[in-house]
Amino acid sequence: MNNIGETIKRLRLAKKIPSQSLYTDLLSRQARSNFEKGESDTTVSKFFILLDRLNISLDEFYVLHTQKESVEFHLFTDIASVYYKKDIEGLILLINKLSEEYKRTNNIKYYHYKIMVENMLRILKNESPSEDFEQLSNYLMNCDSWGYYEIMLFSNSINYFSQDLIDIVFKRSKDIITNFRILRRYRNEYAMLLLNIINKNILESNFPVAVKYYKEYEEMEEVLQNDMYFQTMRIYFREVLEIVTNKKRATEDLEKVITYLGYFNMSNKQKQCIALLEKLNFQVEKKTNKNLEIAFQITKK
Repeated sequence: MNNIGETIKRLRLAKKIPSQSLYTDLLSRQARSNFEKGESDTTVSKFFILLDRLNISLDEFYVLHTQKESVEFHLFTDIASVYYKKDIEGLILLINKLSEEYKRTNNIKYYHYKIMVENMLRILKNESPSEDFEQLSNYLMNCDSWGYYEIMLFSNSINYFSQDLIDIVFKRSKDIITNFRILRRYRNEYAMLLLNIINKNILESNFPVAVKYYKEYEEMEEVLQNDMYFQTMRIYFREVLEIVTNKKRATEDLEKVITYLGYFNMSNKQKQCIALLEKLNFQVEKKTNKNLEIAFQITKK
């Protein structure tokens, strides 16, 4: 990261922390001046001490520092929205931007992202994987230590992996991934990976496998208890699996989930959930409700 000293200065001033208090026993007066001007760097150990004295996490610092200069941040802010809206032109635009960024920087992550978005586009078109997919797959399969980056790539490309391979990779990576669940973005991406695996297996009628991964998801209930979206998805997939495995009728809870997704301005996710139900041969009908603008009546055909 370039010019981290300038970001440190901006945070120090915003938090009204005197220079002496922040840098005591770390940098001399001249060194701290050069550092905050972006004319010099500091060591990793001192950098973490500075973050601690600023009362800010590494994740928070990363966002604050990169918002003004990271092409990656701007490219991926709306990627989920573009995908769930089935915006073909938007995905093509992202692919072109990522190709250009890879050519400009020669940074392999932009190449990986390009492949990922290409395959998201191909999923929408019901096409086979891109020619470059094997390179992304090889990278993931040969990576012994997974973090947020690898989870995100795998989760968004999961439709093109066999279930046997998913099981192998998930089992190998679970302990490593679990270590990062205390960090929100890792926890959320891990939860999203599980949801994608569950969704994939329901669509393929692999219900026992879907149930197995749903149990993995339920183990995260405590750490996700304050997240409305992930709790809503827990109820949604619980009810769907109950219906397809126990042949019970659709429940009011399932109707409520669909309704609330729309009520809380999550229409793209609502459409995705309805699409899954319809593929499972459900009848989804809109009906009037005095308490909410739109409600749904869901029954098994």
